[in-house]
Amino acid sequence: MNQLNTGYDKNLTYYEHNINLNKFPTIFIHGVGLDNTMWLPQKKFFKNHEVVFYDLYNHGKSKKGYKKLNFYHFIMQLENLINFLNVKKCNLVGFSIGALIAQHFTEKFQNRINKLILIGSVYKRTKEQINIVKKRFQLVSKGKDISDDSIRRWFNSDYLDKNKKVYDFFNSILKKNNIVDFLSAYKVFVEADNHFVNFSKFDLPTLIMTGENEVGSTPKMSEMLNNKIKNSKIFIIPRVKHMATYENSDLVNKKILKFLE
Repeated sequence: MNQLNTGYDKNLTYYEHNINLNKFPTIFIHGVGLDNTMWLPQKKFFKNHEVVFYDLYNHGKSKKGYKKLNFYHFIMQLENLINFLNVKKCNLVGFSIGALIAQHFTEKFQNRINKLILIGSVYKRTKEQINIVKKRFQLVSKGKDISDDSIRRWFNSDYLDKNKKVYDFFNSILKKNNIVDFLSAYKVFVEADNHFVNFSKFDLPTLIMTGENEVGSTPKMSEMLNNKIKNSKIFIIPRVKHMATYENSDLVNKKILKFLE
């Protein structure tokens, strides 16, 4: 794999990239509790394309210690990074909370986005679905480790049985999280439905994807998003759950590449 350039912007956001600004670079936004390393299959596949991977605040190698985060912090983090890298316009790929951040960013800075890809995004969760996430938040608040539960919710069990190294890899990322930092970010995800995105302003090409067996960011949610966002396409990734970008990376990567080209 081509070596990515690494560094920090002025706000201590850690990033990796191979951009030379000849084209629209593609920026990948990871999920809550994870970091840029979740995109390992994408780093390999897109090694000859202009890409940027970075860690959200309170995650990975980026600045930590934010006790009260919100979507504004995350969209300004991204804008500051784009400006620091001198990117005028880019493609955005957001996963889970990253997909929500991408939506809020696009609402505010649509002129900076060429194409938008939303993977595993929640949308209009029911009270029951929100309560499930709130219960997880409360468990972590009480010191409960939900790493195993999360990984088994993200992957098919037969895949994990055959790929113990993948389980260990994601478990190691989750175990690194400081509980206070994680809860601050996770709360943004828990309360995401309280923060409305005005999709009527969206008119850029958008690809919406989620796993067929996804229980948190369901195919129904993606269908509703598809109906809400004009100029959008939907693809339900067969036989996978939340971490489709890893479990069926070949298919997901080809879909991303075809859409971007």
